[in-house]
Amino acid sequence: MFYGKYNDLTEPGDGCATTTWTSTANPPGRANTRFVFNPGPTTAGNNNPAIPSVYSLSQNYPNPFNPVTKINFAIPKQGLVTLKIYDVLGREVRTLVSEVKTPGNYAVDFNGAELSSGVYFYRLQSADFTDIKRMMLIK
Repeated sequence: MFYGKYNDLTEPGDGCATTTWTSTANPPGRANTRFVFNPGPTTAGNNNPAIPSVYSLSQNYPNPFNPVTKINFAIPKQGLVTLKIYDVLGREVRTLVSEVKTPGNYAVDFNGAELSSGVYFYRLQSADFTDIKRMMLIK
């Protein structure tokens, strides 16, 4: 953004000219000053600063995977968030997230290198929202 500039000081006279300037801002800023506003640091894992309006859990990508996949989810309200992986028998395999999260969009990488091939489920729970998706590990 450009807030103002000095006019040329080449007025005829005794060599002492008055400096005038124009401004596109109200109230006027300092002359010849450029302000650049950068976004602040982002929360680790939060890849989109826009606040979502609803909870959502996306299908992992790629699916089927070997051995790493990405799970995206959106949280519209601050609260305790848990994201857990389960096998087909319903046994908890891993907890990926278990912490208070601020509103935003998040991505979590899951590495299933030590697991056997098969179908797994991942469950997102936050406040009164719960969603479960299926994923397949193929080695």
